[in-house]
Amino acid sequence: MTARRFLFHADRCTGCEACVLGCWMENRAQQTRPWRTVHTFNPHRRPDLPVFHLSLACHHCDEPACLANCPADAYAKDPATGAVTLRQEACMGCRYCTWACPHGAPRFSETTGTVEKCTFCPDREEPACVARCPVEALELEPRAQAGPAPLGLPGWELGPGIRIDGDPAAPRFAAPPPPAGLLEGLLRVPEPRITLRGEWTLVAFTTILAVLTARMAAGGPFPHPWPFLAAGAASMALSALHLGRPGRAWRALLNLRGSWLSREIALASLFLALCAAAFLGRVPAWAAAAAGFAALFAVDRVYRVAMKVPPLNLHSAHALLNGIYLAAVLGGSAPLAVGAGAFKLLLYGWRKAHFARKGRGLRPLLGAARVAAGFVVPALAPAPWAALGVVLGDLADRCEYYDELEVPSPEAALSMSWSLGNARMSRFRTSGGSDS
Repeated sequence: MTARRFLFHADRCTGCEACVLGCWMENRAQQTRPWRTVHTFNPHRRPDLPVFHLSLACHHCDEPACLANCPADAYAKDPATGAVTLRQEACMGCRYCTWACPHGAPRFSETTGTVEKCTFCPDREEPACVARCPVEALELEPRAQAGPAPLGLPGWELGPGIRIDGDPAAPRFAAPPPPAGLLEGLLRVPEPRITLRGEWTLVAFTTILAVLTARMAAGGPFPHPWPFLAAGAASMALSALHLGRPGRAWRALLNLRGSWLSREIALASLFLALCAAAFLGRVPAWAAAAAGFAALFAVDRVYRVAMKVPPLNLHSAHALLNGIYLAAVLGGSAPLAVGAGAFKLLLYGWRKAHFARKGRGLRPLLGAARVAAGFVVPALAPAPWAALGVVLGDLADRCEYYDELEVPSPEAALSMSWSLGNARMSRFRTSGGSDS
C-alpha cells in the first residue's frame, strides 16, 4: 500500500465543519472529543476583514513527536500507510504527548483518563473527514517529502503528512490592517494545555526532589533518615496523581531510549534507592547525590517542549539550578552559593525584561517577594533561615515557571503569522510602497 497524506485546499474550505461531523460519525464509539478542528479567522465575520478557515487534525508525521516522547510506549507508526496510532489501553494519561505535539493532535479526555487522536480511518478507503467534505477541500495524495511550512505552522521539521495548497490569508493584503487590539478576536484560542492550577502536583514533586538532592549533596549526619525517604516517596506519589490512569504509572519506564519523562522517573527512583542504600552504609552519599542531580537535569529536559525564553532557553527556576543553589547554601560553600545565586538572579531579571518587551504582566509584588526570599535573606540570615529563604524563593519562581510554559499550537502560530503579515503591510503602506 502506498503511504498517503492529506491535501488541504485552503481556498475551497467554507468552514462548514462537515469534516468534523464525518469524523465523529465514523469514530463516535471511541471518540469523546473532536479529533479534527476547523480553525476560523475572523469568526465574528467583520465585513472589513477577510474570513478564512483551516481544517487540521493529526498529520501522521514522518518523525512524530508524540511517539518519540511518550513514556508509556503507547504509540506506533504503520510503515505501510504512514499512520500514527495510539493504543488507549497502554496510555497512562500523562498528557506529555499533548505538550510535545506542535499540531495539537493528541487530546486528553477527562471521560476516559487517556489521550485520544485521529486514527487515519484504517478500515476505510479514505478517511471519513475526506469523504464527507462537500467542496473537496480535503483530499488524499501519495505521500512525499513535505514542502515549506505554510502560514508559519510549527513543527514542519517533523515531516507532517499534509500539504496545504493555497494561502487562505492572501486576502489580508487587500484589506486594511485590523485596528489595534482587534487581533485577539480574530481567532478562538483554546485554553492553555499547561496551567499552574492543573500541574500543582508536578510543582510539588520537582520542588521536593530538588530539596532532597540538595540535602544529600550537602552531606552531614542524617539522624532521622526515614522522614527523608518518606518525603521522597510522597513526592513520587504526588507526581502519579497527575496521571489520568494512575494504575498504569509503571508504564512510565517503558521508553527510556527516547523519552525524557521516562528518564526523569527512572532517575528519581534510582536517587531514592541510592539514598536508602547510603543510609545503610552500602554506597557513598555522593553517588546518591549524583543520581539526584541527573534526575533534576531530566526534569528540565522534560519541559523543553514548552519553554522558550532567552538566553539559550535557560530559566532561573530550572530544577538543576535550584538544587545546586540550595546545596551550596546548605553545605556552607559561600563561593558556589554566591555564583549560583548571582546567575539565577541574572536569569530572573533577564526574563522579566524579556516579558516586559513582549507586553506580558510582570507581577511586581510576587517578583519582589521572590527576590527578597531567594536572594536577600540567604545573604543576610543564618544558615537555617537562609536555606528556608532559598526554598521559598525558588518555589515562587517555580510557580511562575509553570504559569509561563507555552505549548506550541497551530492557533498561536497562525495568529502570529496574521499579525506579522499585517504589520508588514502596514509598514509597506506607510513607507509609500517600500517594505524595508
